Amino acid sequence: MKRRRKGRYLSSIDKYFQRFLVRLIKAIQTPVGITVVVGLFLILIISILDLKYLETNDGRDVLIEAHGLIFDVFVFGVLLAYLNKFLEKRQKVERYKEEIDDFRGWDEKEAKYRVVGLIKRLNKIGHSRVNLSNCFLAHADLHGVNLNKANLKNTDLKDADLSNSDFTGSDFGGANLKGANLTNSVLRGVNLANADLSESNLTNASLWRANLMNADLHGAELYKTNLMETDLTNVNFEGVDISQANMDRAKVDTENTPIKLK
Repeated sequence: MKRRRKGRYLSSIDKYFQRFLVRLIKAIQTPVGITVVVGLFLILIISILDLKYLETNDGRDVLIEAHGLIFDVFVFGVLLAYLNKFLEKRQKVERYKEEIDDFRGWDEKEAKYRVVGLIKRLNKIGHSRVNLSNCFLAHADLHGVNLNKANLKNTDLKDADLSNSDFTGSDFGGANLKGANLTNSVLRGVNLANADLSESNLTNASLWRANLMNADLHGAELYKTNLMETDLTNVNFEGVDISQANMDRAKVDTENTPIKLK
């Protein structure tokens, strides 16, 4: 039993060591990793030379110059590596955006799945400002995405899962959000003019200072929705319970848009 346990223990150590080596090799293959390895190698050489020649007058002067040279090379290498990483990220963003353009206006499931994947890839590299106008994203799973300041004009998001997402400052003008799940989402300052939000779920969503002029909200769920300072001119509230919504300083045309509680 002891031998078996010892064998399992050694095999687990081997697995962890192999994983460590794989991660180390991957890290070294990056520009920053190469710069660090080269820097450490040069520091090792200088340290050996320090031990051998630092006590001599001639060697001290040479080593001082060498230290300065290594420092310059290392700093330049790090800056170059980060510049390369920045350019690589920029190229990825442009490529992903071009691919989204290819699927724009294509009302098929394949187009939807491709666009959703591209949105998540863009989010992964820290990019949110995406042009998704006229894209087909009905029934799409986009919960937790970051699309602040995105262009979503006339986008089909019918029955899409947009919960726990950030859409701050985005433009949904004329978008189809019928039956969409927007619970706990941030929609501060968004443009939802002429959008179809009928039967959508906006529970706990924040629409502070949003523009909902001429939007259709009939049958929508507005439980604890933040509509503070929101423009609700000519909005269809038919069948909507707004008793728990925050409508402080909201702009409402009470003559043309009578608000009735259930």
